[in-house]
Amino acid sequence: MKILVLGTGGREHALAWRCAQEIGFENVALHPGNPGAFTDPFVRLGDVLPTDAAALSRAAKQSGISLVLIGPEALLAQDLAKKLRADGFLVVGPDASGARLETSKVFAKQTMASAHIPTASFSIARNAKELLEMATTFPCALKYDGLAAGKGVVIPHSQRDVQDFADRIWKDQEFGANPTHVLVESFLKGKEISLIGFCDGNVFRPLATATDYKRVGDADQGPNTGGMGSISPSPWERPGIVEKVQAVIAQPLLRELKKQSIDYRGILYIGLMIDSGENPFVVEFNARFGDPETQALMMRIEHGFVENLLATAEGKLADAPPLTWSSSHSVYVVAAAGNYPAKPRTGDKISGVPVVESASKVFYSGVKFQNGNWLTDGGRVLGVGSLGRGFAEARQAAYRTLDQIKWDQMHFRKDIGSV
Repeated sequence: MKILVLGTGGREHALAWRCAQEIGFENVALHPGNPGAFTDPFVRLGDVLPTDAAALSRAAKQSGISLVLIGPEALLAQDLAKKLRADGFLVVGPDASGARLETSKVFAKQTMASAHIPTASFSIARNAKELLEMATTFPCALKYDGLAAGKGVVIPHSQRDVQDFADRIWKDQEFGANPTHVLVESFLKGKEISLIGFCDGNVFRPLATATDYKRVGDADQGPNTGGMGSISPSPWERPGIVEKVQAVIAQPLLRELKKQSIDYRGILYIGLMIDSGENPFVVEFNARFGDPETQALMMRIEHGFVENLLATAEGKLADAPPLTWSSSHSVYVVAAAGNYPAKPRTGDKISGVPVVESASKVFYSGVKFQNGNWLTDGGRVLGVGSLGRGFAEARQAAYRTLDQIKWDQMHFRKDIGSV
């Protein structure tokens, strides 16, 4: 069997790398990938746009691909999964109707309400005036209803913060010229856990827990980003919490999606807040693997990943063997370009060829190779994942590798895994 992983980032590099550990690099295609990821010998598909379903299908068939794993939410929103299934491929990724759990926060909240899934109370603002009228208790959570590359959520502490977010949406049109709605949610207190799992429409099979670090600076200071690092297992996991999530969140969600005639065969990401009574509340759903949680998780899987991908696509998760996991802890640290997350610098020369330890791996995202040099080409440039007998050992290995890499205005958090 040959697998195609679609996407360009560190998440897709990690997913393709994990598949290759089980079936060999010669059986794993990565597309479009990025130049750094292709320092691993993945199969290439050539110059075809992943958004061109017909051309992508032809190229994949010529390469003998039978299973496709869709990484980015944008491709899911364009209904690529449905188009590829119609062409005979097995696909891990929901159709656009299922992807609305991520692409529309309003749809996700309404679905949770219908299924009686525990989550924050909410209201829906349709314009700046309504937003300012609704967001009057602080802190609260404001969430743009659409794809926003990890930058569509703010936690305001004043009316000035609300006005600034309203200006970004309706005045500056940061997220597009036709903004829709904004969720105004009550503020959930507790510890955050990411629970990502395979979902075939009937069964939700979770991976290990993880926790990500969203803010750009140490001690959770500064603006939200796409994620500056992650660890697994989550230090906030307690006995029985995964079973509780299955009972009060995952299974009610699957029943509700069936009522809506949504065929959900893909990855389900459940962002959780665990309160002081060990009760889980949904912060958000995503319809794909998280970034950067995926990188930490892929480091810990020992076997069974490909079999579970196949079972997800075939709707046979109940019959798939369980994943086997390393008992090690993993730490993943993201290194970012200057001025990230606002308007990151690009084109800075990357120096240093790291000596990567056996329990570590560099996953690339925003890099390019030009005139014999590696250059920055995105906000989150690369990341280092490491395993250890505990978080302290894993983080020491990750930072030892990261300290060998340099570029102008490179920055990364120094506290990933300090738990």
